[in-house]
Amino acid sequence: MYDPDSMTFAQRITLCCLVDMADADRTPADAAEIKSEAKRLLEAADSQPVGSLSDADVIRALAGLADTDFVDEQRPEDRSPVGKGRPQYALDADSSRLREGLEADEELAGLSS
Repeated sequence: MYDPDSMTFAQRITLCCLVDMADADRTPADAAEIKSEAKRLLEAADSQPVGSLSDADVIRALAGLADTDFVDEQRPEDRSPVGKGRPQYALDADSSRLREGLEADEELAGLSS
């Protein structure tokens, strides 16, 4: 069950991005794709406490979310030095129920599409 008090603001934005991306059949996604989605969502929002998330913010948020029942971290077998072994992330929960929780989150009002 979605509990905003148990997550950082960056984790909640990241989760919102994953819900939107899953609904658009764009998951699994890597951290760079999720950061790009976060930028799009935050730029489209009328007023948010933060204007953007850094690479480190997204990576930390994903690491924390991967330890929850919401997000599944998938690590490829090929871990070459050119970055092909980067983990990808997908929702591991019902997106419609998560969206309801995110939409009820006052700090994220108007953020999810």
